[in-house]
Amino acid sequence: MTDIVLKDIDPILADRIRRVSQARGWNIHDTILNLLEQGLFTCEAEVSGGFNDAEVNVLSDAINALKDVPAGKGF
Repeated sequence: MTDIVLKDIDPILADRIRRVSQARGWNIHDTILNLLEQGLFTCEAEVSGGFNDAEVNVLSDAINALKDVPAGKGF
């Protein structure tokens, strides 16, 4: 696994990480990995979130097609 070194971490940030670690019962290594992963998912969603135009059109066509399907008798 690749090592990552963080230098000059703000003491408040370090304390926040320690508090999450204690609250979750995780060691610092696992805490930082989990926080990085969760933060990365959030950032990726903000960057690539939503549908592109082609996907919107396909989804809209599918929804319109479903409106023409007769109602079932239920379960």
